[in-house]
Amino acid sequence: MYFLSRIWAELRAVFYMVLLVLGSSSLYAKTLKFQDYPTKNYAGENQPLKLNPHSQKYRTLFKEMSQRKPNFAGHYVMDTVGCGGGCSFALAYNAKTGQSFVLPDTFADCYSEQKGFTPNDIFYQKDSRLVMAVGSRYGNQDVCETVYYQVDNDHFKQISKQLR
Repeated sequence: MYFLSRIWAELRAVFYMVLLVLGSSSLYAKTLKFQDYPTKNYAGENQPLKLNPHSQKYRTLFKEMSQRKPNFAGHYVMDTVGCGGGCSFALAYNAKTGQSFVLPDTFADCYSEQKGFTPNDIFYQKDSRLVMAVGSRYGNQDVCETVYYQVDNDHFKQISKQLR
C-alpha cells in the first residue's frame, strides 16, 4: 500500500510540474509587435471599389472608406464596425487595387469574476501589416484572447493568439 501511495504522489508531482511549465510558457510567449511587420506607404490614387459576396453586405461603409487615404498597412483603409452589445469587427479596402474584405472574426467584450471586464478592441497602424484584436470570439465571455492577424493579398491571416 505504501508503494502505491508513493507512486501516486510522484505522478501528481509530475502532473503539476507539467501544468506549471505549460501554463508559464504562454505567459512568456513572444508578443508580436507592429514594427516586426513593416510595409511601405502608398501615395497614389484610390482605385474604384470592388465588392465581393462577403463585403457586399457593407457596401455603404466600403464606399465611404474608398474615399479616404490609407491608414493601415501602407495601402489599406481600415475601419472598425460595431456589431451591437459590446461587439466589433473590421473592414479593409485596398487603395491600390480597390479590393474589399472583412475580418473573419467578431470580438465581444470579456468578463470573468477572476479577471474582471476587458473591452473588445482592434489595433492597427499605418506602417504595419499586423492587426491585434482583443476580445471573445465565440460568445463565451470568460474566454478572452488577443488574436494577431497579418494582412497579405487582401486577406486577414491569423498568425498567433494568446489567452488573456
